[in-house]
Amino acid sequence: MCQVTFLHFLFLFMFVRYVLLKGRIIRSTLEGPSHLESKRPLSLLMEEEGSRRRPSDAVLCECSVLAARRTARSRTKPIVVNPRTSSQRRFRRFIESIVRKVFDNQRKSPRDNVSAASATQIQADVTPTKSAHLAELNVVSPPKRTSSAPASRLNLNGTLDTNGNYGKKSASQSDLNFSAELSVAAPTRHAIPELDLTFDNYNDEQYRPTPKPAPVVSRPLPPKPQAPKEPIYYPQGKPVPQLQNDTALRRVCEVFRSLPNQKCTLENMPAVCEAAGLPMYWKMPVFLAITNDEDRPASQVDFTSWWKAMTSVAHDEAARFVYTLTVGSRSYLQPEDFYEMLMDIIHTHPGLAFYRDATEFHDKYCQVVMTRIFWNDAHSWSGKLSTDRLRKGGVLQAIRNLQFDDDINKSLRYFSYEHFYVVYCKFWEIDTDHDLKISANDLAQHAGGALVPTVVDRIFSGAVCTNPNRGQPVEEIGLQEFTQFLLAEEDKTHPTSIEYWFRILDLDGDGLVTLYDMELFHTQVQRKLAAEGIDSMAFPDVACQLIDMLNVAGGATSFKLGDLKKSSLRGRFINTFVNWRKFFAQETNEGSESPRIEDEGGQELTEWDRYCIEEYEAMMEDDQADAETISLNLEEDDGRSSLAYHDVL
Repeated sequence: MCQVTFLHFLFLFMFVRYVLLKGRIIRSTLEGPSHLESKRPLSLLMEEEGSRRRPSDAVLCECSVLAARRTARSRTKPIVVNPRTSSQRRFRRFIESIVRKVFDNQRKSPRDNVSAASATQIQADVTPTKSAHLAELNVVSPPKRTSSAPASRLNLNGTLDTNGNYGKKSASQSDLNFSAELSVAAPTRHAIPELDLTFDNYNDEQYRPTPKPAPVVSRPLPPKPQAPKEPIYYPQGKPVPQLQNDTALRRVCEVFRSLPNQKCTLENMPAVCEAAGLPMYWKMPVFLAITNDEDRPASQVDFTSWWKAMTSVAHDEAARFVYTLTVGSRSYLQPEDFYEMLMDIIHTHPGLAFYRDATEFHDKYCQVVMTRIFWNDAHSWSGKLSTDRLRKGGVLQAIRNLQFDDDINKSLRYFSYEHFYVVYCKFWEIDTDHDLKISANDLAQHAGGALVPTVVDRIFSGAVCTNPNRGQPVEEIGLQEFTQFLLAEEDKTHPTSIEYWFRILDLDGDGLVTLYDMELFHTQVQRKLAAEGIDSMAFPDVACQLIDMLNVAGGATSFKLGDLKKSSLRGRFINTFVNWRKFFAQETNEGSESPRIEDEGGQELTEWDRYCIEEYEAMMEDDQADAETISLNLEEDDGRSSLAYHDVL
């Protein structure tokens, strides 16, 4: 745009100059020469014209010389002085000042990229495009200068030739068109390097300017609609839609309408539980809850009032189970809360049909099952099973599975009759007086006296009891405490078993087992081995192995409960201080591992499951051998009696 403006001013000035000179010549011809002008020679006139400050433009200079020549040709003619000449001169000076300012601005314009310290040779080529205002800028390597080429040229159409000229025309041509040449004199003090800017080609990569990346405008995304925040923890379970509870209640009401007198007994409760979406073996606790533990049938009103009260505060299966067994009085369960449900399982489950007549053993079965439920799911020594632990445990799923499987022995963790049989037989063996109480002397005889005396004393000190007097010494323990001991003794990898034995080894109860505690227990193990004539390593050597088993951070010589749980050799570690027979067996069988045994579902059996399988088979073989012996004795007695009878005859 600046170059076009300059051309406009240039042609305007030339046109005005030409008009003024033309008018002056005509007036001088008509009026005659002036006495002032006639006295001036041509040389003085040219000096006057050249002394004026004009822009260094070749075209303007040529126009001034042409005007002076025409004035000289007509000096012989009489010149008439026109009073309007002064005004014309002022107008001419005014136009010249405007052109001079335009030239000065063009020299100082930052778009030429020419500075006083380093000027460059600029070549601009206006390439016709679709739009008349658009041009294409190309930078090429500067051509070699010759002695005949000017130091700096600006051409408006073309490129440099070998002589430093632009375009196909020579430098001598000066016709006014788009291929006109404008010579700009370079300053004398500072040398101006040459830089050619063309609009057609771009051949030299070293002059390519680094393109600046377009600024990335990051627009914030519109905020997503957020759902209302809900509490992370629901103590009673996540609330369910009221429509779901009402639908279940309508199904139950239909069941009640189909019953005689719209009354429900315990025999009708399976259909009621199925309509309400409850497991079938909840029927006894539900029936006792809706009848307030009264000996009467339940009505539809009883169930409706209980259902609405229960569903208003309990929303998931665990919370509803706790509400049902406690009748909404507590948020946790105690062992006796399972008693009615377990008695109902004994009397109604097909897998325990053979066991229903042995009523004297029903309470024992309930005690063993309740102990196993709290052992596997409670993870607490307070004797309480919270709703959260019940939700994370597996007893609810085991209760639900009872209605789909007639084999009660498949419920290995809770309801297996074979496991109960093994526990009770072991309890009966060491209970010498059969009063269902075990003393310290009785427990010391377990497994042929495999326990060390300090372990027996710690068990009766109350360190591992879950009764209300936990921590207080006891003189005797019952079937429940013996079941806990047997579970811990036969499966030392169970989380509750690890806590059990850590409480035994922690003599002062400070939560840290030191080398002093370990030496006290292992010394008694060494005495047992010495009594059997077995040599063993000294405790310092054993202690090094024990520290390696635990791999305590920092090489500490004491350990906490967390360190014992993290160790993969925790079973071997505990046997070193508790059971001298197992310690000797694992030392003699170093490196050997027990084979992997799986159940029907492909799940690996635990050490407790393996122990129960082996003991139950051994007990069955002993019972069969005893039965054969008894039958043989009876046959011999019958033969002797018959022989004597014949003799008598």
